[in-house]
Order: sequence, then C-alpha cells, then structure tokens
Amino acid sequence: MKIIEYTLGIAPYRRGGLPRYSTDLSDELAKENDVYVLYPGRIKLLKSKSVSVHIRKTSHKFNLVEMMNPLPVSLGLGIHSAASFMASRNVTKLIKFIKEVNPDVIHFHTLMGFPMEALKEIKELGIKTVFTTHDFYGFCPKMLEDNARIKLKSRKCSYDCMLCKDGLTDKKLFIMQSRIYEILKNTSLVKKIRRNQKSVLNEEQVDGDFLDEEEVSARHNLRIYYQEMYNLIDEFHYNSTVARDYIMRFLPGAKGKVVNITHSGLKDNRKAKKYHINDKMKIAYIGPYDEKKGFYSLINCLKSIRKRYTNFQVYFYGDVGYHVFFKNSWVHNRGVQSEKDMLKAYKNIDLLIVPSLWHEPFGFVALEATLEGIPVLVSNNVGAKDILSKENIFEDNSALMIKLEELLSDGLTKLRENTQRLTLMYAMDEHSKKICDSFYSKERRDKIATNK
Repeated sequence: MKIIEYTLGIAPYRRGGLPRYSTDLSDELAKENDVYVLYPGRIKLLKSKSVSVHIRKTSHKFNLVEMMNPLPVSLGLGIHSAASFMASRNVTKLIKFIKEVNPDVIHFHTLMGFPMEALKEIKELGIKTVFTTHDFYGFCPKMLEDNARIKLKSRKCSYDCMLCKDGLTDKKLFIMQSRIYEILKNTSLVKKIRRNQKSVLNEEQVDGDFLDEEEVSARHNLRIYYQEMYNLIDEFHYNSTVARDYIMRFLPGAKGKVVNITHSGLKDNRKAKKYHINDKMKIAYIGPYDEKKGFYSLINCLKSIRKRYTNFQVYFYGDVGYHVFFKNSWVHNRGVQSEKDMLKAYKNIDLLIVPSLWHEPFGFVALEATLEGIPVLVSNNVGAKDILSKENIFEDNSALMIKLEELLSDGLTKLRENTQRLTLMYAMDEHSKKICDSFYSKERRDKIATNK
C-alpha cells in the first residue's frame, strides 16, 4: 500500500504526542508499505504563494517530504491575524507530487499549514482521507452559538479552542518555520527566548481588548474555512471517546471509529515495579505548564491540601517555562527531560496527576506511567481515561482534592493493585495493523466510497 502521512514534523524539530505518534506509526507502516511523511516546512521570502515539495534525508524507514510555502503553523499557540491562515496557495506542484505517489490513503494528523485548495483536489481525485483527532484545531465553540460574530469580538474562549487566543505575529511564525530555526531550536539562547515567549503566551487567560470588525470578520471566515476542510475528510480516527464526543458536536454526521493510540518503545514493566513506602509521597505532573492542561488549577489544589497534609512532594516535568510556585522547598521543577531521563524519573514517582481542563484527546503520559506501574489520576476530560478504571478518574478540582487527601491519609495500596490488573493494548505493531484494518484497507476504502 502507498500511504501519505501529513503531520507537523518529526523529532527533534517538533515535540509532543502528535509528532511522536505520527512518526512511530509511519515507521511501523513503512516495514510493509511505501510511506511518505509530509510536513509543513519553510515559507520563502519570494514566490511564497506557490506550494512545492522537497525530499529530505532521513534515517527513518519512510520517505520524508517537506512541503514548502505552506500556510502558517500556529502550533496551537493562538492566532494573531486570521487572514494569513487561509491565504490562497497555488498547489499545482503539490498535487503533481501526490499524483506521482498515487497513494491509497492520505492520513492527516493535523490541518495546520495545509491549503484548502489541495484538500479539494485530493477529494476530486478520489483518494481516501483519514484524520486522527490529536487536538481540536479549527473548531471553535463560539460557532455553535447563535451570536458567534459577537462572541468572536473577544479573544476569551474555552480551553479547547486553539483559534481565539492571541498568538505569534506573522513575522515570528515565519522565523519558526525557517530552516535556521530548525537548526538552532535546541541551542541555549533560543531555548531561553522560547522560555520567555512561552511564559507570556501560557499565562492564565483574561478578558482583554476587543477586536475590530475587520479581524472579527476574518476570524469568522477562518472558522468556516476549517469547517469546510473537515467536511472534506472521509473518515475520522478518534483516539478516544472524549475526542469522538467533542468532534461530533461540530460534525454530527462524521464517519469514524475510536481506536486508542500508543507509541513505539513501550514495555509493560508493571510486574517489575518495586513499590516503596515513603514518608513523603512523590506526586508528579508531566506536560506543558499552561492553563488548559490544568497546571494552574493543580497548583491551587496542592496549595490548599498543603495546609492539612505535608507528607508529599511535587515534581513537575515537561516545559521550559517557570512559575513562582517552584520556589517552595517541597516543589521540584525538572523541566524538559529526554525520553531516557523520563524513564528514570518514572521509577521515583508514586502518583501521576493529569488534571487537564480541556478535552484532551488522549494523553500518552497516562499510558506510559501505568505501564511502569504508577497509579494515575486523570480528569474526566482526559481521553486516556478509556484505558483506566473509574477509581482513577476525577470530575473536578474538588473531587481531586478529596481523592488526594484520601490517598495521603490511607496510602496507595488499592490504587496500585488496580493498576496491576488493567488490560493495556500498547504494542505499536498491533496498533498499526488495527489502523490499517480499520481505516486503510481496500475493504474499508470501498465501504467509505460506497457510503459517500
């Protein structure tokens, strides 16, 4: 089979669950299929309206293809000026490349950077498209309301919206999609700049200035633009029931299946886990230090609990940002860690909390920690709740406080026993086969084509 996987990019240029999953899936698929990984790359200063492709060298099993002159890629940090995100593009060269590959399926892991014109032509060519719901980019809950235009005057929106929040300017986005940024991204100087910039962007949302009518109109059109793009997708791979239920609010007629995701290199180490009774329970948070991930609400929860219980320490992993809360002697900020270092860190964690306020489509950290034998508490918004038991799920901050106080008082024995009993599907070879059978196979493609 010939397959094109469209993603944000591969590590180390891009980090996070989306690049990790799409890269690992592509590597596994490439063992028996002809796979091309396409990603939005540089925007040229001249002739920036014509999309082209550039074959990149890679050590991976798949073919790596850079899409030159894509639309801007916000990386979920918000939108500063809507017009540039739906600017017209000449996609002749891109479509020529797609025709030459002649794929059986094009699997989208994001729509960021991809032009509407190309997706329309793909539809006309009769190539099946699949979309994995890693996030809800392009969906704005204000569009479900009768007074959408009035609501769009404010940048304030739900935690799930990746469009309303103010983002980087076009100039900064241009730099972030440049080859020089790709090379320098992990240098100490650029890391410091990223840390400062991200701390500003990730501050708790407040109702700020209202937008002028021109920008409101552009933002309204951008949401319609993405809605139309999603309507062109043949089938959705929902990576959790949380993702499915959220997407169905916007696309009630969408076809799709729920298949929980995984990534390569995972092992079930639960039986080898050695539990220790510590004087201080080691509680961990892993992820971006931002509001929608529940970072701030968790801090407030821990501050409140600390007034009654002091038999715990807290460890934060996963971001370059900083918060004054880290100054407490019982709080430890470990920042961004390598995969190897995180495996070591898991051995010293007693309890992981995933307190997301947004509807998080999955959450790899919950799967990873569980496979290491670490009890995990997730909010009801986290898609990874599909693989856990009800004892691991909390509804809100009040419910989390009650659970934590019970655990600090009674211990983790029961939760640890539950963790050992869970049935987990995590092998990438099995997952890849399931994706092929569920979405890529000729039988599945024919069925979707018949139902169009």
